[in-house]
Amino acid sequence: MRLNRIAFFATLLSILCLGASFKVWADDEIETYGMPESHDFIKHRSYIGFFGTSADIDNNNDFSGYNGYIFGPVTVSGAISNYELDFVPAINRNFGFAGVAGHREGPWAMEVSYWYSNHTASLYSTDATGNPVTVLSTTGVLTTLNFDLKRYFFTNIPTQPFIDLGMNLAFLSSHNTSMVLNPNVNPNTVVGIGDQTESGFGLNLGAGLEIYLGDGFSLIGGAVQRFTSFAQSNGAGKVDLTPTPLNSAANPTGALEGNGINFYVGTTVGFDE
Repeated sequence: MRLNRIAFFATLLSILCLGASFKVWADDEIETYGMPESHDFIKHRSYIGFFGTSADIDNNNDFSGYNGYIFGPVTVSGAISNYELDFVPAINRNFGFAGVAGHREGPWAMEVSYWYSNHTASLYSTDATGNPVTVLSTTGVLTTLNFDLKRYFFTNIPTQPFIDLGMNLAFLSSHNTSMVLNPNVNPNTVVGIGDQTESGFGLNLGAGLEIYLGDGFSLIGGAVQRFTSFAQSNGAGKVDLTPTPLNSAANPTGALEGNGINFYVGTTVGFDE
């Protein structure tokens, strides 16, 4: 599985970077009467923050706008043995917002954050000459809940770069990209059309820079690469389902793989010292 390979190497790289950072951490301390004395600019703080974001799912992978998944049977309004057809949209990069809460001790911080953004979700086909044709342009909402561990460097000065490693729970909802069909009629009759939500989890790998304007307030910006495996779909049939490929272009593993680089900039406010 492509996602597993990427996640393995990204995690390995992060562990190596975090391990190497212990030497930098040691350089931030001096011995006084046999005891380490911290010279960190921020020794500890709890904080909340608000960001503007630029979010995306990489449209070169499964979220290309050409893939579809088929499920069956499902039940709608008492009709049994219908099947559900879900189309996987491409989404455009767009701006959104996020909130974060965290706690820092020395060079380490733990954070939980929530990201929200609206997107254009598009489905494509090809014409007789092989050129792409937009079949449907609709709306989509991408939300992620993130849990991250951060490691800061040059912690004795106000301007501090950092790296972070974490996990995400992601949800992509798109409008009218799912339908339920009755297979007992030729051609198949559309029983219902509705929204669908793809959900999954994955890895966060990021880096950024935080500038502290005193102990309580900071400016922060960074980039996060998200690797997410969307393994569940809930569409017009209103049933949680595991994807099965409709065509050879779709991922045959029963999950949609999406990765995209996401940017953020904002502020944090500490509420203790």
